[in-house]
Amino acid sequence: MSLSIVNKKTIYILLVLFFSKKIRAQYSYEEIVFNSDTINFTEHKVDSILNSYKTNDTIQATIAHNFSFFFYRKKKKYDLAIKYGNREIKVLDSLKTYNNTYANALYNLGRFYHKKQDYKVAENYYRKVIETNVFPLKIGQSYCQIGDCFFKKGDYYKSIDFYLKGIPIIEKVAPSSTVIVMINKLANNCNKMDTKYATSLGIRYLKKADSIINTNPKKIKNTLKFSAYNNLANLYSLKHYYNFSKAQYYYKKNLVNALKENDSLTIGYTFLNLGELYLNKEKDSSLYFLNKSLQYASYGKTYIYETYKNLSQFFFQKKKNNEAIININKSIASCFKTEAILNFNSITESQIIKVKDKRSLLFALTLKCEILLSLYQKTKNQRYLKATIENVEFTNKVSKVIINFNSERKTNFLWLNEVSTIFNFGIYASQLINNNSKMFQFMEANKAFLLTRSITSNNEKLALPKLIYEKDIRYKKLIFENENNLKTSKDSLFNLKFRYQNFKDSIKDIYPKYFEKRNNIQPISLNELKLNLDSNTVILSYSLLENFNQKKLLGIAISKQQTYSFNSNVSEKELGLIRTYKQLISKPLKTKNQLEKFEEVSYQLYGLLFPNKDIKDLMLRKNLIIIPDNILQNLPFEALNSSNNSLQYLVLSNNISYAYSMSFLNFNKQLKRKQKTNFSGYAPISFNNRLRELKESKKELSSINHYINGDNYFNNSATKSNFFSTSINSKIIHLATHANMSNIPIIYFKNDSLKLNELYTYKNNADLVVLSACETNLGELKQGEGILNLARGFFYSGANSVISSLWKVNDASTSYLMSHFYKNIANNESKISALNSAKRTYLKEHSLSETSPYYWASFILIGDTTPVFKPLNFHSYLLLLILSFIIFIFFRKKWVTKI
Repeated sequence: MSLSIVNKKTIYILLVLFFSKKIRAQYSYEEIVFNSDTINFTEHKVDSILNSYKTNDTIQATIAHNFSFFFYRKKKKYDLAIKYGNREIKVLDSLKTYNNTYANALYNLGRFYHKKQDYKVAENYYRKVIETNVFPLKIGQSYCQIGDCFFKKGDYYKSIDFYLKGIPIIEKVAPSSTVIVMINKLANNCNKMDTKYATSLGIRYLKKADSIINTNPKKIKNTLKFSAYNNLANLYSLKHYYNFSKAQYYYKKNLVNALKENDSLTIGYTFLNLGELYLNKEKDSSLYFLNKSLQYASYGKTYIYETYKNLSQFFFQKKKNNEAIININKSIASCFKTEAILNFNSITESQIIKVKDKRSLLFALTLKCEILLSLYQKTKNQRYLKATIENVEFTNKVSKVIINFNSERKTNFLWLNEVSTIFNFGIYASQLINNNSKMFQFMEANKAFLLTRSITSNNEKLALPKLIYEKDIRYKKLIFENENNLKTSKDSLFNLKFRYQNFKDSIKDIYPKYFEKRNNIQPISLNELKLNLDSNTVILSYSLLENFNQKKLLGIAISKQQTYSFNSNVSEKELGLIRTYKQLISKPLKTKNQLEKFEEVSYQLYGLLFPNKDIKDLMLRKNLIIIPDNILQNLPFEALNSSNNSLQYLVLSNNISYAYSMSFLNFNKQLKRKQKTNFSGYAPISFNNRLRELKESKKELSSINHYINGDNYFNNSATKSNFFSTSINSKIIHLATHANMSNIPIIYFKNDSLKLNELYTYKNNADLVVLSACETNLGELKQGEGILNLARGFFYSGANSVISSLWKVNDASTSYLMSHFYKNIANNESKISALNSAKRTYLKEHSLSETSPYYWASFILIGDTTPVFKPLNFHSYLLLLILSFIIFIFFRKKWVTKI
């Protein structure tokens, strides 16, 4: 050992002895550090002790550290714990002591804020620990604690990412008990996510925990064993890997051991889980276990809201609705740590954020809707409908808070899936009470919220300094490229996302107003919609409620003057009509039997979707905007048969377009778009990846240029990179190429392909994007949000409207339709008229099987329906006439002068 190290240690010991004597007259150093629970330290006394030391005194840092834990653990005064934790950091900063002690001090501050449920600040301190890169144990724990912060906020996918980063580090440097603690937290997250991926992941890690327990049974506390086995049983109780026997085995094993240990928390929690396990099999014995759980629970225990929820479910199954409503109210109140019946209007955003188990809260709110609607069905008392609507409005408030605090798209889709069911209950209750405004409000809140939010975010980012905006885009591109690259390790992708999150957090601190706009999206009201609606347009919005024994189709038809709503019971046979219809239209109808079957199916479906005379009269010869839901997505209404006597396609009497929601349509068309060119067309024709050659695509673009001047890119100029650079400022973007919808929607260029997620880093200003390719409107259906497809991707990147396809299209008929569509567009027709007129022209000029919907009904218009090229109005004509007259006079004078 070197002399300098010996001298430093000697000096430090002497200093400790010196300062111990200095404070002995008041308190000994040992009393401050070890016996503070026996002394009534006040803030004033602690400040006095610490102020007796120099600012850069190491002992002051040590004493500040111990006082922070005194107030944290023994007094539960977290603000004072934070105060003295910061004092410790300040001293260490002054000494430039960036070692394990410093990392530990940062970690402790994270814990203090964590305990206060100030998750954002806690997360920032954990990130600082990671950035020090000096203390592996605290780095691993910090990753896991960030995971817990995201879990508490409801950001489950991101939470799992952080646990998977932290646990491997902890496994290398920490005791096995610490490893099991973190695995249990991860497993709890997996249980709440309730997806196949999460369930599989949780079981895999819990088996690892089980192996650790079996290897060192005496070194692991019983509480950790109990938690591991409860978590394992919970996961086997979920539908993805459901195994009743295994779940029952682990619960009962826990119960026997917990009773021996007299561990009341584990006993109560295990009784709860056994009760839920038997409840899902509708066994009466579940009531016994749930009541036993209550006996071991006192107010404030973590599981009591779950017990009340399950008791409510039990009574609901037994059709005892009064007992069910009492218990569900107790469950919801317990989520907010109160025993009183909640006044939803008084609940603040802060209270919602602090709810420990937000998914359980949503489950309880869902169950309450079911109970209230069941009470209405039995009594016909409308107060239950009004209570349902209040419940749904509160759910909307909760969901917005959760989503606004989450940044992971997959997690937000998970939440919207849960909330969508509750919105449908609200839609149904509003229809029953004949409140069309409220019905429309819930329908709008339940559709395309994330898309609207994302586009708001994209446009607000354009207002940021150019360097910051470009850096944000670079991060996104890198993340998407790495996600698509199979060679990219999970670790490097995580680190990239970690840096991007830090970057986004810094933007939030500097430009808070940008985020305020993103989080303040208001749906359009029914009155506002009708005020701006033209007299020739009717909107039809649909929702499918699937939580009752008999499914219900809910709909509302809106014109400028009138509004009609309906709800219809839908049988499985009727839902089968939709599937049969989709199958029939996706191929030519070549035989008489096929045609007759199509006529019958499409007419029955027409009757289902337009169920009464009022709606049929309202929509007669009108422009229809269809807002579909669930299984109705990607259903071409144009090909419905509106006649019982012969085949009369709906497109022959109506122009038809589609929208994600009227709120999104209204918001999106108001965005400012700057365009320099009228048209940009891309046709690779032949492809470097063995795709079929598209000879008709060149003819398609050439025919369009007869009507609209623009830039065409064929063959080697039709590349992805050229598309990105040349399409940005086009009024119309037209892609005549191949596309497919496998796992990820893709559209092909000459030498490569464009994946859906790449559109999230691309910006266009198009009034219209035409995806003249196969299946461009197909993708993964996300309940409450819509289909994740190429059309949605182009809306995300800036488009005002998109024409896309529902199945594999025919080259010749596509070329024909596109030529007539653009001819109509060039004549200043609206988009809705131009496309539907092209379809009618096709039907008029073709016969026999060539009139099958397969050839003409695949392409649908989504979004804004107004003309691409605005016709000159009277004032414009007058101005042009005056200008022409002035020019004529000017040149006439010159001509006379020359003569």
